[in-house]
Amino acid sequence: MNRTLQAPDLGIRFIVEPSGAELGEDEKAALRELRPAGIMLRKRNFRHDLPYEQWLELYARLLSDCRNAIGRQSIIVSVDHEGGAVHRFPSPVTRFPYAATYGAEPDAVRQVASAMGEELAALGVNLSFAPVADIHSNPRNPVINERAFGIEPQQVSKAAVACMQGLQQHGVVACAKHFPGHGDTADDSHYALPVVAHSIEQLEQRELVPFKALIDQGIEMVMSAHIMVPALDPLNQATISWTILTQLLREKLGFKGLVIADALGMQGIHGTVTSGTFSVQAHRAGLDLFLVVGDTVSIGDGISLRDEFVKALKSGEIELASVRATERRISRFLESLPQQVVRQLPAETLLQHANLAQKLSGNAPWSRFVFDPVGFG
Repeated sequence: MNRTLQAPDLGIRFIVEPSGAELGEDEKAALRELRPAGIMLRKRNFRHDLPYEQWLELYARLLSDCRNAIGRQSIIVSVDHEGGAVHRFPSPVTRFPYAATYGAEPDAVRQVASAMGEELAALGVNLSFAPVADIHSNPRNPVINERAFGIEPQQVSKAAVACMQGLQQHGVVACAKHFPGHGDTADDSHYALPVVAHSIEQLEQRELVPFKALIDQGIEMVMSAHIMVPALDPLNQATISWTILTQLLREKLGFKGLVIADALGMQGIHGTVTSGTFSVQAHRAGLDLFLVVGDTVSIGDGISLRDEFVKALKSGEIELASVRATERRISRFLESLPQQVVRQLPAETLLQHANLAQKLSGNAPWSRFVFDPVGFG
């Protein structure tokens, strides 16, 4: 059959998450219906009460069940993995310190990212939602803070690029977050809609610098922040802003890869997600992938958003050609994405990584903050 006559592969627009350490029959059926691009892992997908060999075996089964239900040759297996409290895995996966602890040393950043990449690849992970490209420029920021590599644009740029390169050494794709910069906010987008009040000139001199550095070095994915930036778009938050995702990110900064939304279960976006028009707004803005994860959403919400697409295509609200273009962009990404094999790492490797984490541990150059370790990252 001529491809132009086939229905678009709308499921490829979504990344979803299984609800636990095993995949139930209802979830298998939902994955078969949606056929998402892949999954995201959280703490609840692992048995933290079991030894390494046992939890790894159960996890490998979960991953296999997800892959079989989705029915794609290549899938995304993603996770937030930054160190500090942004850590989802049981022991003995290494818990590195927050990025701020070693962010002033690009060589150390590259070492940590390489160690993370080696461990993630052994867990079948091929996409890490890192590096954090935000700059810690507001001491009252409740969510970025020590997750940032530093307080200066050039320092953060060098560290973020080193992080990307370290992950790539082991076949793990990096994703820059949270565009166009979540560092100078006083609110947490998990619970509210933050506002960045900078002028365009200030953004260009500060917040956008690390993202531009990563784009110039070939970063393949950028994550949008659920924030308002009135100087760029006074009406729409970044995730549904054509001005921010297309005009700024793609046209001005030259990004050619995939744009993914931050978790859609976060309160900074959730009301918009359930509006009935979100998929159309986000698609028109330039969003490629919908990250349907969080405590307030499920695989079923991905199906609902997919159905919004179907309705919008039938009504002519969105053009089939634009949907096809995004589908091709994601398909090319999946075709080139390494499909990692779950395997147990040697004790010697894990010991080396643990020693590196211990060596780098220490107090960050600003006060610590409290971040929910089961949040989305």
